[in-house]
Amino acid sequence: MLQGKTIAVVVPAYNEETQIAIVLDTMPSFVDRIIVVNDCSKDNTAEIVMSYIKSEMVSKNEILDIPWIETPQEAFYNQADILLAKMRMEEEQYYHPYKIFNDNTTDRIILVNNLVNAKVGGAIKTGYKWCRDHAIDCTAVMAGDAQMDPDELEKIYPLF
Repeated sequence: MLQGKTIAVVVPAYNEETQIAIVLDTMPSFVDRIIVVNDCSKDNTAEIVMSYIKSEMVSKNEILDIPWIETPQEAFYNQADILLAKMRMEEEQYYHPYKIFNDNTTDRIILVNNLVNAKVGGAIKTGYKWCRDHAIDCTAVMAGDAQMDPDELEKIYPLF
């Protein structure tokens, strides 16, 4: 968290079993959520991420609880919220099918498994959707192959 804003990083991953641990290990501590989108990998990428999630469950630090945005009950003064919720439901058809391995609001690492290969753009879109649905304030993307320097994320800070 930076200046009271939630930070997430979307990590599209396809066959990254040799690199994904580096990405997870080097993620800066100010990143509240790491959304790994496994894009139908044929290797052990998902299993490696699951092992990180399971070890994280054992040794939880104080991780910010980020709730799911609930559909509001209709009332006189929240018509805009109702319309927005309806629009979100209607746009579901534009996303590739996916399954979230863990959607515990206190897990730092979230694993989303695409059910069909959506390529890197589709994987990023799925990750952004998770962040939008959980009201993340700032979202960045880092590839699952560890070619991006995590220290570059510090440059997000001046934006707040």
